[in-house]
Amino acid sequence: MIPIPLSVTVARNRASEKMLLEKARAWVTKDERLPGWHASGMLDPRQAFWAQVDPKEISDKLTVMFLVGKVLHAFVLGAVDGPDRVDLNRTDDGSSSSSELGISYSPDKILDGKVRELKTSRSYYEPTDVKDLDIYIEQLLVYMSATRTLESELWVLYLNLKDQSGRTCPQFRSFTVKVSEPDLEAVIEHLKTVKQDLDAAVAAQDWRHLDLCREWKCGASNCEWYAKCQPEGRYGTAKFDAKAGEKVPAKAVPRAKKAAQ
Repeated sequence: MIPIPLSVTVARNRASEKMLLEKARAWVTKDERLPGWHASGMLDPRQAFWAQVDPKEISDKLTVMFLVGKVLHAFVLGAVDGPDRVDLNRTDDGSSSSSELGISYSPDKILDGKVRELKTSRSYYEPTDVKDLDIYIEQLLVYMSATRTLESELWVLYLNLKDQSGRTCPQFRSFTVKVSEPDLEAVIEHLKTVKQDLDAAVAAQDWRHLDLCREWKCGASNCEWYAKCQPEGRYGTAKFDAKAGEKVPAKAVPRAKKAAQ
């Protein structure tokens, strides 16, 4: 060990933090998607509507999260092609478009005609059923619909998965995802409807007939368009109105009930 001299001082440098954040934001947003609706918009149409009619700069939080994800994607996907193929400017197989669905999509890797999607997760625990992977599978189903394939693979790099000793360490898990042909056709028809609904919403500037987003994507602390969207049943409630760092007030317990406890 090196003894640290008493003269050493440490002070937070906010100017450097700002510079790093802006450089990271510039890098993660440099790749332009094809115009129109993207596959990700099919998952939460209301958010896709607002991103289309009122685009905003990505938040500081998402900037750093995307930075980590893109770097890991570049290394893992490059390593799959060969140790000398790692390219930080190539984090997926590029954008394609589906004329049938009317959307663009950007799968991470297509091997042997099958989509491979890579995800990173901070979860401590392995998935035990489809529900634990649902949002990943939804995205894969969009890609499978666009390519009209019945099988794909999901690759997940768990950054904090617990090993047998109970300690955390990064570990890979791979899952084969299959769907029946009739069910794939049903998904395709659903996606066509979602795209039509989004087109109609933009034309009318009315988002209220679009399905609500997932709860963890909604609220004052999670969505930049929350105040404009005013999602029914959520807007005006303490749970969703609370901003980051604010405590949601506990529900009051009636006096009579308190006395009985």
